[in-house]
Amino acid sequence: MKKEIILTPEELYYMGTVLQAKYIDYAYVAAMGDISQNRGLYESLCREGLAKKGILLEDFSGQTEVDKSARQLLEPIFFGEMEASLDVASITEDGSRTAQNRRFHFYEGRITSALPGPEGIALQETDDGQLQAWIAALLPEGYQAEEEKLPIKDMDRKQISRILAVKNTRVGEKSTVEIYVEYQGKIYRELAGGMAESLPGAQFCLRAYRGLKGE
Repeated sequence: MKKEIILTPEELYYMGTVLQAKYIDYAYVAAMGDISQNRGLYESLCREGLAKKGILLEDFSGQTEVDKSARQLLEPIFFGEMEASLDVASITEDGSRTAQNRRFHFYEGRITSALPGPEGIALQETDDGQLQAWIAALLPEGYQAEEEKLPIKDMDRKQISRILAVKNTRVGEKSTVEIYVEYQGKIYRELAGGMAESLPGAQFCLRAYRGLKGE
């Protein structure tokens, strides 16, 4: 199985058509350019690009088929009934933000992650161990924190360095979202009654992992 492929949003959408996708995340559609003005050119460029990447294979008679390993990687995106995302917004001292969004698609025991980048959307074969590794990598280096509570109103917003969002969606059901903030080097979650609680590293990792898996 291909471990990773990189597709433009247009190529991903085109592959959804080829494989007769049951679902496609709107985030991928929103990342596309306008294809309505020249759909023929869009399809031609996609076929050419996908052929060069070894995803669409053409025989001598002109018939095309999808590379089997690429199909395995794409099926969770188009047919899985559960998807999740891990969004990280880093905030600089002047208040500007940079964001990274990694999405996860689940289907028949397989997980495909999708990470947008300058060259396209990197689709990668993933497993539970990799999920846990990505979550653990979110902790600040040498992270040390105990459970302690403080009023949210006492938090200086200028000292919030990151906002972390863990989202899980099942088809036909309401999405679940958990928001965490990194404040003064510790990761906090919101509690009822206007309070926030800092989390030890192992506790944050377990909560985030369960949130991605919809557990």
